[in-house]
Amino acid sequence: MPLDLNFIMIQLLAGLSRAMVLFLLSAGLSLIFGVMNILNFAHATFWLLGGYITYTVFESLGGEGMGTLAAAIAITSVGMFVLGCIIERVLIRRMYHRELPEQLLLTFALVLILGDLIKLIWGTADRQIVLAIEPMEMLDTFVNPYYFVIIGIGVVAGLAMWGFFRFTRYGHIVRAAVYSRDMVNALGIPISWIYAGVFGLGIGFAGFAAGVCLPLMPVALGMDTDIIIQCFAVVVIGGFGSIAGTFIASIIVGTVYAFSILIWPDGALAMIYLIVIAVLVFRPWGLLGTELRT
Repeated sequence: MPLDLNFIMIQLLAGLSRAMVLFLLSAGLSLIFGVMNILNFAHATFWLLGGYITYTVFESLGGEGMGTLAAAIAITSVGMFVLGCIIERVLIRRMYHRELPEQLLLTFALVLILGDLIKLIWGTADRQIVLAIEPMEMLDTFVNPYYFVIIGIGVVAGLAMWGFFRFTRYGHIVRAAVYSRDMVNALGIPISWIYAGVFGLGIGFAGFAAGVCLPLMPVALGMDTDIIIQCFAVVVIGGFGSIAGTFIASIIVGTVYAFSILIWPDGALAMIYLIVIAVLVFRPWGLLGTELRT
């Protein structure tokens, strides 16, 4: 297929929609590490679990319509937030003063446990939500209008997260905890509850991301191990703990991947890794990260 302007624009649209899916998932991963110094290797598995739960809730509510999907996403996101808070209180809290390999072992164990739990409850079949959305004509071809929904949700979510941490009292406390946990404790603010909320928020965002992308792509066992690598690439490029950096890096990774599929299909992921290597060499704390996080 010739690379005319119309085709480039369609491919750009696909890349941006993929970028927003990556952002919604990577934002929680970046937030958890940026605030808590916990490298959650199971983050994408929580995303996968959120996808299966959203599908089940959607079907139980009638199984059709954008309103039903929105309700299913909201219910799942709240449930995943509560699950995240419980896991932080029971397991993650014990890892704050442990070395990175121990954190990875614990979170990798969660990958195996949650993966088997999904298999026991939902089996090995894929799950996808199908909405009655008519394709729209654009640039002499037909486009899934849900691409625009995902892009819009990603932009709004990014602005909401930025505003939350910039202008709310809780957001200010979380940002303060990044730089001085002892100072936050000295002010009488229980840092343990701050961390529980941050971890729950990150896992809730993973559940939200899963529900948003279900009408575009199915969830299936094994997807979490594929997408977590791209999420780590996003947060490394953008900078751990930086929401704006994660947003910009998601756009870079999503669009580079979309066009690399056309130019060099077998090396699409390699192109992303080359960008990661360049960032690690010339700016190891990421595009918008700080040297504090190296």
